[in-house]
Amino acid sequence: MADHEKLLRSHRRKPLFDPGALPLQVDYRRDAIQRIIPHRDPLLFVDRITGLDLEQGFIAGERTIPADDPVFTGHFPGAPLYPGNFTVEMIGQLGLCMYYFETTQTAEIASDAEPVPARATRIAGAYYLEPIPPGARVTLLARKIDFDGYFASMIGQALVDGKIAVVVIGEVMILGD
Repeated sequence: MADHEKLLRSHRRKPLFDPGALPLQVDYRRDAIQRIIPHRDPLLFVDRITGLDLEQGFIAGERTIPADDPVFTGHFPGAPLYPGNFTVEMIGQLGLCMYYFETTQTAEIASDAEPVPARATRIAGAYYLEPIPPGARVTLLARKIDFDGYFASMIGQALVDGKIAVVVIGEVMILGD
């Protein structure tokens, strides 16, 4: 756990990587993303995958937070902020997309692709550093930490206007074969 804390702290101020420098620039939208992860509206939190580095285990994506998202009526009236747990989920979904590419060893999303069957097992740690307001365009970054064929862990960030809003380390259990 101490290693995770050190890793989280080291990525509170600078992005994990430059998404524009990834070797594969892609433009996968929600229809393609729904083929590789099981999430659906209203809980599909990745709008677009923008870049990949299959060798290093990096993935970049985006989400625009709808200004009229009903969550803002209760979080918080008069001072709306996107909930931190939804931001962690956003990053986790991008990480799950990364494991699709990891397991298929391709940067393509086939028309008959099947969602990665997975269950979250833990959040090793998270820092909530900047608020995410209604209408924000969020840049999502994730990097593989470990994947043993059964458990997968990653570190990820959500950035707003170039500032790191959230950094998190999470783990999932990949189900099936």
